[in-house]
Amino acid sequence: MTSETTLSVRSFMIGGQHALAAVGGIVAAPLVIALGMGLSADDTRYVISAALVVSGIATVIQILRIGPIGSGLLSIQGTSFAFVGPLIYVFSDLSAASSTHEALGVIFGSALLCSVAMIFLTAYVQKLRSVVTSNVTGLTLVLIGVTLVEGTAAALWGGFSAATVPWQFLLICGTTLFVLALSLALPKLKLRLVAIVVALAVGTGIATLFGEVDWALLSVEVIAFLPEFGRFGFGFDWTVVLILLPIFLVSATESIGDLTATNGLSGYPTGDSAYWGRVRGGLMGDALNSSIASVFATFPNTTFSQNNGLIRLTGESRPSIGLYAAAVILVLGVIPVFSAAVQLIPPSVISVVTLVLFAMVAWAGWQIFSRHADSLRSWVVFLVGGAGGYTLATFSEHWMYLPESLQQVLSFPVSTGAMLGLLLEWLLPATSRRAPSA
Repeated sequence: MTSETTLSVRSFMIGGQHALAAVGGIVAAPLVIALGMGLSADDTRYVISAALVVSGIATVIQILRIGPIGSGLLSIQGTSFAFVGPLIYVFSDLSAASSTHEALGVIFGSALLCSVAMIFLTAYVQKLRSVVTSNVTGLTLVLIGVTLVEGTAAALWGGFSAATVPWQFLLICGTTLFVLALSLALPKLKLRLVAIVVALAVGTGIATLFGEVDWALLSVEVIAFLPEFGRFGFGFDWTVVLILLPIFLVSATESIGDLTATNGLSGYPTGDSAYWGRVRGGLMGDALNSSIASVFATFPNTTFSQNNGLIRLTGESRPSIGLYAAAVILVLGVIPVFSAAVQLIPPSVISVVTLVLFAMVAWAGWQIFSRHADSLRSWVVFLVGGAGGYTLATFSEHWMYLPESLQQVLSFPVSTGAMLGLLLEWLLPATSRRAPSA
């Protein structure tokens, strides 16, 4: 075997590990969104498969760096968890007055507009970071995590209350939680990187023993999956745009942190013009890939951070490794039986895993904020933004004199808190304004 062949085999093996580390997050986000929206089994299977296919394509675009778009780094793309709560929230409002497919069409059309706007905004990434600071990013992630933890905990309590055999429900949830916590706590990095997949598999296995898994869902009528252009059509709603755009901005600052880590692990210096070129290209790649996701009726895309752990573990940061990972993710997406298998996971198992993940989102937001909270001004932005977001959401329905669309925006604490944070960051005087790293 030649050295070139040996290198290719090694790249494929490491790329497969990157794909395995990412695939749990890639499928969990659209599955949670679909369950939260109450989508049909067919539509749920579609958004999961489309998410995998788009993630594979998006990873290739990110790595190959086509013109100014893409980082050129070993960066894996996937569906963003930051959008789970906002998307479920806007869907619940839209579906009250229209059909499921019409509501989804408005969501994907509005997300497409936000994605296109982000392509242009990321060209000014250094200026953008002077407003979307660690204060705003940390605040928004904490709000996202807390609201999702609240909703997921309520769903778990509802599941327990409705369970015909409560101790079985507790055993399934407890085993899933134990396996996930153990996988995350053990010093073996490889196991931590696939903790989501392991916990979902074990939880589903336990549920199978109690007859709570519908294996009929594995029945699929097609051999290969192809995403459909505009499956649900395209609509537009300014209210949806106002809710989603702050999340796109915060997601971009998260990506800056991921890209900076990958840049450093790849042996490149941080802060020079080449670094900013890679970051700018990576953010443009995120935005373009989210546009592609909207066009093919799945949810916004972002860089994943899991691959940085594998780069540390293997010492390999060659971008070609990511292309192998993209191929594996893409193949999983075009096999319908895989997305059907994902649907076998019981809601209780999904809820336990995502409860932990959402708590980790809130914790990550707190860490981003606390690392850079070096003044009273930072605490004012964080506390007033968070308390203001929840207060406005609580009382928005009583302000009948406001336009209905504004009431809808104000009634969601995440986007309201993020906009308050942005406003305070812009207005509050500071002796010096720096753009801390995300």
